[in-house]
Amino acid sequence: MKNFIIIFLSIACATLLFLGNQQWKEKVQVRSSATNTFSTEENQANKPDDEHPDNLTDYTKNWPEKARTIFETALEEGRPFKILLAGSPAMGNAETGWAELLTDQLQNTYGDAIEVTAKSYEMTSREFIDAETQNELAAEQADLVLLEPFILMNNGKVGNDQAVEHYSVIIDAILSAKPDTVVILQPANPLSKARFYPLQVEALKEYAETNGLDYLDHWQAWPETEVERLELLSGGDPNFPNEEGHKLWADYLIDYFIAK
Repeated sequence: MKNFIIIFLSIACATLLFLGNQQWKEKVQVRSSATNTFSTEENQANKPDDEHPDNLTDYTKNWPEKARTIFETALEEGRPFKILLAGSPAMGNAETGWAELLTDQLQNTYGDAIEVTAKSYEMTSREFIDAETQNELAAEQADLVLLEPFILMNNGKVGNDQAVEHYSVIIDAILSAKPDTVVILQPANPLSKARFYPLQVEALKEYAETNGLDYLDHWQAWPETEVERLELLSGGDPNFPNEEGHKLWADYLIDYFIAK
């Protein structure tokens, strides 16, 4: 009888040890499986989407063909495509001006593939030329220059014939320093109740067409009525846009430089 009890206890003990070992293995396996699943999901989340990479050139479809070609070459060479924004104080301040808003969006979209510089001058085109400040723009060696050639500062001070000569001096300096630079012209903001200023803007547009330069007519995006236009100029200097006016102007340029 004693031997039977000893044998029975031995079998029971062995059975408990076996079952406990099996349960431990199952727990370890479950933990291991859970760890592997998390790790796989984490890797998938952090893995770049190589199958659908962003093709930055797709965003440039509104650009002049020459600018697109230079941009593609810059990408291949691993260097930034340099954009220069230049003009009068109509560019706005460093926080809410159209130049800053455009720069932010360009950098967010293109990243290190572009380099943007903005230069503002409170001068007429005559003062700009007399001071030979065009050499500052030329020294940037930009691939693309978006230029508002001081047309608002010229209002009532520099005639159209003189202004046209000044445009050529500025652009010639830029192209002399870097012949393949693409120059794009744009007017400054509209004014309220202006008589001669719209004629100056029209002359700038004709100059661009005559010389084969792209012209960004953001005036198309501005309200046609005097009351609505005043709302985008009020709140500060009536010669320049307010925050909402700069956003409208910037949105037009962003749609051009970052095609959807």
